[in-house]
Amino acid sequence: MKIREVILHSSNYEATKQFYRDTLQLPVLEENADSLVIQAGESKLTFIADDREQAYYHIAFTIPDNKANEVLEWVRSKGIEPIAKDDAAQYPFPNWNATALYFYDPDGNLVELIAHHSLSNATNEPFSSKDILRISEIGLPVEDLPAALRQLHESLSLEKWSGDGLQFAAVGDVEGLLIVIDHKRPWFPDERMPGIFSTTVKLQTERAGSIELGPKPYRIESVNGQA
Repeated sequence: MKIREVILHSSNYEATKQFYRDTLQLPVLEENADSLVIQAGESKLTFIADDREQAYYHIAFTIPDNKANEVLEWVRSKGIEPIAKDDAAQYPFPNWNATALYFYDPDGNLVELIAHHSLSNATNEPFSSKDILRISEIGLPVEDLPAALRQLHESLSLEKWSGDGLQFAAVGDVEGLLIVIDHKRPWFPDERMPGIFSTTVKLQTERAGSIELGPKPYRIESVNGQA
């Protein structure tokens, strides 16, 4: 599964626009007074200006599997302070064969850069924004996780890849994951309680379709992998 586009709401739009455009130096595809579309490798990330509520999300980007250490220095060179826990700013995930780091953007979104060591995407070039390869995860807190998993399976044939399926479930595969969590379970690693905010996710999967998930709701659209 691949995440082709994620559409999020931004209550700090100007600062968020500058962060992704100027600090992270991701290419801008479209820029308007109230919306921004940036290219994140194979994916698009869209922000819509919306100051009605302080929305915050969890979103992750895939980086080359051999750049977990180098990306830490790259982030710090941008003046971004990674989220550290027990004096460590990198987090190994043995069950996923991955290494990640986290930081906040100006909207308070929990941003993750993750190297999946099972992917053959190493590069010998110095790390740059070009090595942000795709959106790999988007967080979707829900009130009824088992029901959400059933809906994702029945409507889009999406399967749980990891997690207990009660409080946490990573749905999809190593290339793209919907991080479906119980809304009372805090995010890792900052232990902040998640919020449920309007989100649109466009996927490329083996089964086309669209669903609305959750009370806001989330809109998830999928096109067939051959499209």
